[in-house]
Amino acid sequence: MIEVVQSRSRVVSDVVTRGVLDAGELRISKTGLGKRGGERYLIYLPLNRNYLWKLLHERRVRVRVFIEIPEE
Repeated sequence: MIEVVQSRSRVVSDVVTRGVLDAGELRISKTGLGKRGGERYLIYLPLNRNYLWKLLHERRVRVRVFIEIPEE
């Protein structure tokens, strides 16, 4: 349990000091929930970082998302 807390603390510290977070490999999902009935695309964030997403959400932090497409 202590290791998990230290790991989370390290991740939060890295995000605060460097302003960058590698969210890992994610998949893009398609949904039909657009405002005008159009298609929308969602990126689901990894559950193992929920503590961080919650913290950012509570503080109303705006984030900028960059997508890197790895070579296959």
